[in-house]
Amino acid sequence: MNLTLDSFMATSGIPLMLSAIGFYYAWRLLVMKDLECVRGKNKPPVRRKIHDEYAMAAGKIILVFSIGVVLNAFLLWVNIYVALAEIILVTVWTFLSWKKMVEKYE
Repeated sequence: MNLTLDSFMATSGIPLMLSAIGFYYAWRLLVMKDLECVRGKNKPPVRRKIHDEYAMAAGKIILVFSIGVVLNAFLLWVNIYVALAEIILVTVWTFLSWKKMVEKYE
């Protein structure tokens, strides 16, 4: 396999851009504690008592998803079927974890 920048970006460019967006939102949640970035402006604010816990839990979920997307970008070079299975598992885990978190804090 001949790895050039062109072939790498053609294969892994979109997953790497998606992971950059995910890392940005994880940073907004984990560092800035900005819940509006994932809850929207039309929902009532989270109680102050659980605000930081909610932001930490949401940030960790998005961070793990983003790391999974970076891993996927490199697995695309190893085996496309392994990459597909990995991104499906990471996505299902993300949805289930997000649902569990929302049920806990809302």
